[in-house]
Amino acid sequence: MGPLTLIAHLLMSLQIATRFATLGGMFSPSQPSRPAVEDKLTSLRRLDKSRAWNSLDDQLYCTICKTIISGRQIEVVGGTNGLRALHLKCSTPGCFSTPADWLLPVKSDTVREIDILFRDNGA
Repeated sequence: MGPLTLIAHLLMSLQIATRFATLGGMFSPSQPSRPAVEDKLTSLRRLDKSRAWNSLDDQLYCTICKTIISGRQIEVVGGTNGLRALHLKCSTPGCFSTPADWLLPVKSDTVREIDILFRDNGA
């Protein structure tokens, strides 16, 4: 194999390796995007239709990490390279919950009132 052939093979290998590195970066886990406040509220309303989302201060309880999170904290993820759809996830490190795992938080005094109602009605 002559020196020019060897150089041609090395260049081809480098091109292939570069393409795989680029593709690998495209399929890595999505980083949260940082939309403007108005855009984030619109994204929350569009991607989580089970809630009204009156403001980014609305709070939810994450049943996975047991944390109360606000719309400001929820991460809008994906969509940047066209391969993954935008979706929402909890901002707590290590928690990968989605809107299906979030509940409206209930204050402890409300829970006590409900408990008293059920006890008084014989339930």
